[in-house]
Amino acid sequence: MKIERMFMLAADVESVVVVKKTNLKRAVLLCASIWTTPASALPDLQERAESALVAGDPAQTVVIAGEILATSPDSFVGLYLLGLAQMELGNLEEAAATGQRAYDIAATEEARFQAARLIASARFQNAQYVRSEFWLRRAANHAQTEQDAQSIVLAYINTVRANPLSVEFTAFVAPTDNINNGSNDGILRLESIGLTFELPEDRRALSGIAFAIGADLDYRLSQDASQITSLTGRLSGETYLLSSESKDLLESSPITAVRDVEGRDFATLVAEIGLRRRQNNISPFGPVSAGISFGTFWEGGERLVDYQDLDLQQTFPIDPDTSINLGVSFRDQQSLTPFLLDSKTYDWTGSYNRGLANNDLFQLSFLYRQREAGPEGSFDEYQIGFGYGLAEPIAGTRLSTSMQVGYRDYPEFTTTLDGRRDRFVGAEVNATFVEFTYFGFSPSVTLSARRTESSAEENTSSTVQFLMGIESNF
Repeated sequence: MKIERMFMLAADVESVVVVKKTNLKRAVLLCASIWTTPASALPDLQERAESALVAGDPAQTVVIAGEILATSPDSFVGLYLLGLAQMELGNLEEAAATGQRAYDIAATEEARFQAARLIASARFQNAQYVRSEFWLRRAANHAQTEQDAQSIVLAYINTVRANPLSVEFTAFVAPTDNINNGSNDGILRLESIGLTFELPEDRRALSGIAFAIGADLDYRLSQDASQITSLTGRLSGETYLLSSESKDLLESSPITAVRDVEGRDFATLVAEIGLRRRQNNISPFGPVSAGISFGTFWEGGERLVDYQDLDLQQTFPIDPDTSINLGVSFRDQQSLTPFLLDSKTYDWTGSYNRGLANNDLFQLSFLYRQREAGPEGSFDEYQIGFGYGLAEPIAGTRLSTSMQVGYRDYPEFTTTLDGRRDRFVGAEVNATFVEFTYFGFSPSVTLSARRTESSAEENTSSTVQFLMGIESNF
């Protein structure tokens, strides 16, 4: 008997998503090798259990599945049918536990895939969304066909939508030739008096390896057709391991404090909490979102600044594949150390986002920034950028690239006679090796480079990084 069933992974009509039709007979046939009792007994019980399930009598399926398990306690088929029946009866915790037993004794990748998806469905229906996401990732790890893999992606996306809590983790290791954004030539020239000095070794470009980890959280407080209101949070940190060349440079310094510098002295930590609201019915042009956040920043173990951010964004949907975003933001930053000044930063941003006919993604962006932070810290900045992402992997690798070009103008600067002008360019290429996947994650590498040419030569710098991390395929 061939049975096909639809598993729903949503709690209301608007978010109901059909994962796929599950062919129980296929799972049964693939797992038949685990039966240890006479072939004449179990197939009959199996057929009766399936018929009762299809006829809408899951209670009878529970009874018959119990008979199968009494004869063969390690029967994947018996456990799988029992789990389905328990889920139909609303016994979701029992269904998940039964699915776990089936997963543990499954003898094939196909059987593990079916069991993991059963557990994910039970967890979803019980509003245990994080646990459901975990089991969907386990199911993805056992998917044997593209159709199965895509069904998991669809289920995962809709589970994330239903889950009020969203957590995005980032982590990478990155060899870099300039961890401290130090000067390339190590020279400080004072134009006003015509003197030249050699910068301390810790202000020159130091190479090493960066280790970073972070998490962005979004908890949905309320949602309806007109709005979404969320509590947001962010915690990220980065530390460094100096190269032997940089250690030698620092140890050659005549300054004791410089000789004691280590990579962790450049380590940073950011902690932030905020509130964001997206409103869909107050603008005739499209959704409007606004946010407020409060954060603090540490460097080298010392808390340096607190800040408050305000931002407002307007989205202009042009068509299903095209949109324009405009935004304005303000940061008020208070220094917690006498070596830094308070600052105020105003940003005006815009982006044009386009999905092309071949499903590639294109983005064009601009930024104007005005910062007020005393004589050496106040500037106007202009920046344009573009990004391009390929939809189809090449040789199992998903590629994307971006580039930014900008200009920064300081009206006043201590070491120059006529202010300071910086010109900078940055670019990066990202490759994600989607052919290699585990729990829905794939390894990725990013090559990034940035070059700044400054009229205050001690601020001329360049940085090249090679980031290695993982990315989610969902």
